[in-house]
Amino acid sequence: MSSLLKSASYILAGIERGQVADVVKAVKELPQVEEGALLIGRFDLLVRVGHYDRSDLYKCVSEIRSMPGIRSTSTHIPFEGFTKEYTVDENDALAISLLRAEGALPSVLGQLKSLKHVVEGHTIPGDWDLLAILHSKNFEHILETAVNQFEGVQGIIKTETLIATQYFRRTPEATLSVGTFVPQYAFERLKDSTVLGTPQSSSSGI
Repeated sequence: MSSLLKSASYILAGIERGQVADVVKAVKELPQVEEGALLIGRFDLLVRVGHYDRSDLYKCVSEIRSMPGIRSTSTHIPFEGFTKEYTVDENDALAISLLRAEGALPSVLGQLKSLKHVVEGHTIPGDWDLLAILHSKNFEHILETAVNQFEGVQGIIKTETLIATQYFRRTPEATLSVGTFVPQYAFERLKDSTVLGTPQSSSSGI
C-alpha cells in the first residue's frame, strides 16, 4: 500500500564524458525528479526524487541507471533529518557534503543544523552516515563551513564535498535552471581538507 506522505531520496550519478547534457535533459523529464545539480568531484549529478513508496523510488533509479551515459549511481534514503527554507538563485554558491561520523548520529545532525549555511542534513545508510547540502550567496561561506566548521562538529571523522556548477528545480510551470558560482581558488582551499575529484571506481551501487 502506498503512503499518503511523500518522501524524498537522493541519487548521485557518475556520467560518461561528453554525455552530461543528454543525461541531464533526460533526467529532467522524469516526473519523480524535483530538483538537481551538476557537480564537480567524484560524482557529476545529484537529484532529489519525490516518492510515495519505495517502488516509485526504485522505478526512478532504474530509469536513470538505464540511460545511455550513466556510469554509476549511489542512492541515499534518509532516515531522519532537516530542511531549512532556502531558494537557489543565479550565481549562488551550492555544494553537497557526504559525512562519516562516529557516535550518536542525532547529536551530529543537531550540530549540523546549528550551522547557518547547512540548509539540509540527513542521516543515511551505507558508506557515509550523513548527507548535507550547503547554500549561500557568498562562496566563502561554503568554504568556511566545509573546511573549518565541520572540523568543530563533534563526531565527524571524514568529509567529501562536491561543488555544484548548475542547479535546476521543477516548478508547476516549467523546470528552472540557474548557474551557480564556483571560483577557481575553491579547489586549492578544499583539496587539503576534504576529498575532491577522487577518481570513481568501476563498481556501482543502486
